[in-house]
Amino acid sequence: MKIPAEILPNSAFGCGPSQGHPVIRKTPLCETFFERSHRAGDITTNGFYKEATENVKKLLRVPQDYTLIFFHGGASTALDAAAWSLTKNSISGLGFGTFSNMWCEDISDALPDHIRKDFKKPAPGTWFPQEKPDYNASLVILTPNETSMGVQITDEYLIDAWNKKGKDTLIAWDCTSCAGGRDLPRGKYDVMIFSMQKCFGTGGGSSIMVLSPAAVKRAEEVTASGKIPYMLNITEALTKAPKFQTLNTPSTINIWMTNEAAKWMLANGGIEAMDKLCRKHAQKILDFAKSTDYLEPMITPEENRSYVTVTLRITDPNIKDSDLNDAIKKCGKDNLKDGIGKYGSLKENSLRIACFPFTDINGDREFELLTKTIDYVVKELRAGNK
Repeated sequence: MKIPAEILPNSAFGCGPSQGHPVIRKTPLCETFFERSHRAGDITTNGFYKEATENVKKLLRVPQDYTLIFFHGGASTALDAAAWSLTKNSISGLGFGTFSNMWCEDISDALPDHIRKDFKKPAPGTWFPQEKPDYNASLVILTPNETSMGVQITDEYLIDAWNKKGKDTLIAWDCTSCAGGRDLPRGKYDVMIFSMQKCFGTGGGSSIMVLSPAAVKRAEEVTASGKIPYMLNITEALTKAPKFQTLNTPSTINIWMTNEAAKWMLANGGIEAMDKLCRKHAQKILDFAKSTDYLEPMITPEENRSYVTVTLRITDPNIKDSDLNDAIKKCGKDNLKDGIGKYGSLKENSLRIACFPFTDINGDREFELLTKTIDYVVKELRAGNK
């Protein structure tokens, strides 16, 4: 299929690693400090590691007494660390997509048998659990925005969870899909974890962990009561925090990119503006879907519909997501080689589109072009099916 060049967008719409900011994309590799030591003072304690820490905290409105650290590995490693280092005797939460289920199942199931595990899932045919987690568990894990499904937990739900948590309960969020793109309720968590490859537009394999004083204390208690694997031991990582260093050798490039992204976000309106920009991107896609006879939002309840990653159901049974996505991937443009396909484990005939800030920093022109591209491909597929 030959898609007209004038309707093809110039951004990438994949959900990670995602589109980076122009400054990041145009900077030569040799200027990103990747050849420098991660212990060098002019890089860490008195350099851009410290600057990145302060800028991200400012952008995300992190409470002053919370600690932010760059953690080794992507968000999955950090989620593993949170489960092992912060769970005392019980863990509860919500699983409603590939990554939230991974936290609730693959990661949490590996915890010792004496730890009580209680996770809530959606009923068949629905997208979000009706049952609430056990707010008295020692650790409650929530995913404000599910990357795989395009489902979100509402602000009201997150605030209610914080207000109802037990005296010895920590609330932990996996914000991989939304940190930097959603103006979340401020300070209503003990732990925030995210990789920077979504809204911040960095490479994969790096993550950030934000911890309240209660979470820091819990990590110390759990470490003292049993053996935690060295690389999953949050207390070990925290020993490096005063010098703005990391436990092991990090991706200095990713920290540099995160800092550049945060600087741009702060200079262009902060988290409120980024939230508004993501909503604008999502609305362009949703309005387009409404105007067609072959697309609709996959997540029916608007309050649970994510606007950082939008998922659309293809309602025409003769149009397969794989065919539509392949046509876009093979259009000849490097930025579209990952396409707009659904997450691999999802069976629904659907599309998934990243609406992160840097996908279009100027508005929604790139999304307008994407809608034209989708429409062109569908018309060609329909013509071929006749």
